[in-house]
Amino acid sequence: MAQLIKLQDYISRYESNIFHYTGEFIQMKKKNWEGLNKAWKNGGLYEEQEEAVSDESGLLKRIWNRVRNREEEVWEEQEVQPEIPADEEELKIQFLNQLLHFQLKWASTTLQEKSFVDWGYERDDLLKYYLQRFPDTFLLMYEPLVEMKRAVLELDQILIGPDRIDIIVHLDVEEGTIIHPEEGRSWILEESGVRRKIPNPILRLRRSETYVRSVLQTYNHTFPYRKIVLAPGAVFQETVPPYSTEYIGKAEHDDWMNKKRMLKMPLKHSQLKAAQLLMKHARVTSVKAPEWEESE
Repeated sequence: MAQLIKLQDYISRYESNIFHYTGEFIQMKKKNWEGLNKAWKNGGLYEEQEEAVSDESGLLKRIWNRVRNREEEVWEEQEVQPEIPADEEELKIQFLNQLLHFQLKWASTTLQEKSFVDWGYERDDLLKYYLQRFPDTFLLMYEPLVEMKRAVLELDQILIGPDRIDIIVHLDVEEGTIIHPEEGRSWILEESGVRRKIPNPILRLRRSETYVRSVLQTYNHTFPYRKIVLAPGAVFQETVPPYSTEYIGKAEHDDWMNKKRMLKMPLKHSQLKAAQLLMKHARVTSVKAPEWEESE
């Protein structure tokens, strides 16, 4: 599950110490999945006892939310109790869906501050696509508001892997749509035999590239990146993409995704440094967390 390090202009736990929280997330996710899976296999997933509750009993209810304790954070009980999964795959889906709620909390709070979250992101299929299909070692900036030359710009997605940054524009088109990339300000989409124009996504990619390149150059930090036009269900008309750009459609998607998922690389210091620098120049809107939330 990729880590959501930046969302819109929300304050992020990762901004305070990305080197710490990325590793902590991976460890907690692994520990809680193993405990949850064990409890499910032993038939004790939602058992409740009047006495002390064991580590396995009612585990799925307890692992999602967290209470903050300045230096150490622990999992807190959640009242919502999902249906018992029929198989391990359903269990995994429940786990990832609940973990999305937790990710949104980390992407909108620190120990002292918070941003007001649009919880509609829990139903954002594109956000789920990134978070639930990529490995834990991939870091996602989703629709970040960034500051560049005294202007605030909303970018699309920046996916920071151990080996490179993918600067992505996703095209929300119907399955089977034929995409005709063209030079100039417009591309042509062909849907069910009907053609229509859309703004050229390369222009958005170049804007995001300018941000990424300028930040990395400012701090003399070298880390590779590529630009991606992503449309998993569409067909790109045969054409040569611009330099350092890929078109990922239906024919290319599985191979592109499998390479990401099979990448046997841990989190890298240069990767985390690049993410830290990119977040440093992103817009933040937050308020001080109420005292009762700080001390919960």
